[in-house]
Amino acid sequence: MRPKKMKDEIKRSFFTYAIVVVTVIFFVYLLLLSIVFRLTIIEPNEANHEHVLKDIETGFAAYYSGMDDLISASTIHSFLETGEQAGDAYKILYDFRNHQSFHADFLLLDGDEEVVATSFYSGSDVEARSSVALNALTYKLEGAGVVGTRLTSPLRDVHHRSSYVFSAAIQGEEGLLGYLFYFLDSPSFPDQHYVYVTDLFDNVIFSTYSYGLTTLGKLDLDLKGNWITYEGEMFYKTQTTLSKQGIQVITATPMSIYRLLVLYGVLTMLISSIAILLVVWFVAPKIVAKSLQPFDGLVALMASKKKYSHLDHEPNYEEVEIIYEEYRSRVSEVERLLDENQIIMEKKRISELKHLEAKFNPHFLFNVLEMIKYELMEDPQSASDMIVKTATLMRYNANFGQTLVPLEEDIRYLNDYFSLQKMRYGKRLHYEITVNPLSILEEAFIPKLLIQPLIENAIKHNIHKTHSLFIQVVIKTDGNELTIEIRDNGKGLNEKKVAEIKAIYLGEKEASEQTGLHTVHQLIQLLYGEDYGLMMRSHVEDGTIMTLTLPLQKG
Repeated sequence: MRPKKMKDEIKRSFFTYAIVVVTVIFFVYLLLLSIVFRLTIIEPNEANHEHVLKDIETGFAAYYSGMDDLISASTIHSFLETGEQAGDAYKILYDFRNHQSFHADFLLLDGDEEVVATSFYSGSDVEARSSVALNALTYKLEGAGVVGTRLTSPLRDVHHRSSYVFSAAIQGEEGLLGYLFYFLDSPSFPDQHYVYVTDLFDNVIFSTYSYGLTTLGKLDLDLKGNWITYEGEMFYKTQTTLSKQGIQVITATPMSIYRLLVLYGVLTMLISSIAILLVVWFVAPKIVAKSLQPFDGLVALMASKKKYSHLDHEPNYEEVEIIYEEYRSRVSEVERLLDENQIIMEKKRISELKHLEAKFNPHFLFNVLEMIKYELMEDPQSASDMIVKTATLMRYNANFGQTLVPLEEDIRYLNDYFSLQKMRYGKRLHYEITVNPLSILEEAFIPKLLIQPLIENAIKHNIHKTHSLFIQVVIKTDGNELTIEIRDNGKGLNEKKVAEIKAIYLGEKEASEQTGLHTVHQLIQLLYGEDYGLMMRSHVEDGTIMTLTLPLQKG
């Protein structure tokens, strides 16, 4: 007898185990499908059916018992006999209707079959009275009590949704006093299910869909068993007959999505099973080879990026040891270089921030000193006030960009800055600062005087071009972002000029002007990243809007 090869035996073992695993997975999948069917089709359908059934039973019972009370009510009798207590009669009829779960419109006829009270729109009662359907009902009511009837002949232009009516004759001591009708509206049922309410002859009373209905209003579905098949579609059905009311309640749940789930799921399982078996058959001998174990360990080490000290001590192939030592050496070198690069980048970022901070103070100070120079010649007292406010601002402006301050504090100093400018320009300059919501005044934190250069820019480029410059600062939140808009009513800019300025503050073009915008934009991106910064919008004769976007930082 020829001895077996271990390689072939291992291959057969792997294949056998793979078949067992695939078979178990397949049966587990079928079990899960049955559970899903129970949870998503059967139970929701039955729950919805019970809900609809309960609504129908209680709703119809309420109309039967309630109308028995109405036709015996002395107020109704008095109204029909003498015409008195009309208001009370209407109140009783409306109160009864409004307390029902199913909405209906009522019609009250006197003994001569003339309309004396109705909830229909004005003018419709005459058409209702002349309806063939209503005429047919009145001949059947005397002595019959409250009768529920499906309308086979709809009332013309009265209530096109009414397909069921509760009716009763009203008897007095001396004979017939009149008739009372309540025409039911079609009730609303859950949209995800098909709901049909029919009489015992499959004539539809209510339905959520016209699916399966004939032109004569009959239900054209095979109701035997729990399954309905119609025009290629399958439904799971629950049906109950209410003998007392003479109606059937049917709820059907479509199964198209579930059928696709079963079809594609089984197909996927079969294809996956075949693929798995083929892979196991051809790959099994290779994956169990002992010679690959050291390399598997080395690959696991590289994938996890960890240092396994036990590999240093376990005997191994020389080639694997050489690769491992070289790999460990390279990883250490890369980590060292990354650490050094991180330190260099952080130093560069801090250096750039300090460089940007240095740009603000001289630029702001030179402009203020220029204003004071002009003011000294015209109004020394005003110049003195300006010097005091300037000193306050300069103290605040120290360490610009390094300290986050409450938004309320920065706005307070913006008001001081505006005051300085108004001392110079007087009625030619107006401003408004709006914050929404006000809670962010104390909660939100921003870099010191980040807004001031944009206000200064708006004044500089617009104050001499307009009779009255109005600058509006709008601060608001947008999710996790803080948006600051500086709007002016200046002459605005054309598209070409806007593009040039954007190129400057985005750093795409060097220029001696608009450096304040570039500084603000660059500072924001250094602090918070490229997702934040400055945006500009402007149209000729329609002013300019500068928008700062920052992360919403709360203290």
